[in-house]
Amino acid sequence: MKADDGHFARLLADLPEPLSQDLLFIWDLQSRCKRVAVKKGDYLLRAGEVCQNAYFINKGLFINQYINDKGNECVTGFSSDDQYPFLFVLSYFTKSPSEFEIKAIEDGELICISRQDIEELSLHYPPFAAYCQNAMLVIISKLYTLFAIRQSCTAEEFMSHLYNHYAWLVNRIPDKYIACYMGISKEWYCKLKKRVFKLN
Repeated sequence: MKADDGHFARLLADLPEPLSQDLLFIWDLQSRCKRVAVKKGDYLLRAGEVCQNAYFINKGLFINQYINDKGNECVTGFSSDDQYPFLFVLSYFTKSPSEFEIKAIEDGELICISRQDIEELSLHYPPFAAYCQNAMLVIISKLYTLFAIRQSCTAEEFMSHLYNHYAWLVNRIPDKYIACYMGISKEWYCKLKKRVFKLN
């Protein structure tokens, strides 16, 4: 992967300027990254697997989901090339089998880098360590914030919040996944969506 090709350019643009201008760092980073192409419905991680990698989304839309002992699915988060382009689950930190899965809901392309390579780069380039820490904190903060808002609102209030603050999510993600995230039926979600759209 070359630093000036289209597959690497989005990640390069996301890096702090001192890192993006450091040719030695760029060479070191690109030598450790690999491109991953996925199809809609593919899994980056299955429940029971240990999350060994972090991903940067060049293209596509992904969900995190939890599946209980009865096989019921619960969507716990969303990531896309436009918003929250980093992907990982808590198993990345605990190094234990994951209870969560990462699933593509669009065809996509990602840049994959292993936990070991991230740790080695972080030791050699402190600004990269800070960058990775911040990216991961943003993801965790997003998950907790949306969960707290959902728990403190009615379904209609939460739908209005999504419409006003997460339009990309409402417009791009299939209704069934947002309904699952909210813990309501797809039919009820569609009724709420029409009602909220009329009010805004």
